Amino acid sequence: MYGIAPIRLTGVSQVTATLGANDPQIGDEAQEGSTKYLFVYNDCNSSLAVGNGVVLTSGATGYSVTISSVTGDRILGVVKNAAITTGAYGWVVTKGFTSVQMMAASGTASAAQTPLQIAANGLFAPASNVTGNAGGVLGWSLAVIASSASGAAYISVY
Repeated sequence: MYGIAPIRLTGVSQVTATLGANDPQIGDEAQEGSTKYLFVYNDCNSSLAVGNGVVLTSGATGYSVTISSVTGDRILGVVKNAAITTGAYGWVVTKGFTSVQMMAASGTASAAQTPLQIAANGLFAPASNVTGNAGGVLGWSLAVIASSASGAAYISVY
């Protein structure tokens, strides 16, 4: 299938505190290669670091996000190219290759293709019926990722 994507005057590593006339709008989607992105607003009291998964802010409308998550939440995306500071706008990956940050004492994504899920505070953990981490699988590790470390993953959040 062929099509023409909207013209973007900014890249998917853009982070901005205010939106200008040529900036994307909250909820806009973009694709670069095989990676899909979503434009969001950081509505939490801390910066969204590269590798963090983000969830909708409780009670918020639109695409306001936070890293305040619990194991098994459904996420909107993963911060990939640049940290999104508090009160700023930026892009998160919704489908494609990215890096994820594992939580401490989460065990290890012991091999490529270990299923992953969101855990506490935007971090990730292996999903497993054996460990009790049976929340929604949203991606897979591409290699071993140690506890508290970041590593390569493929995600697809919806």
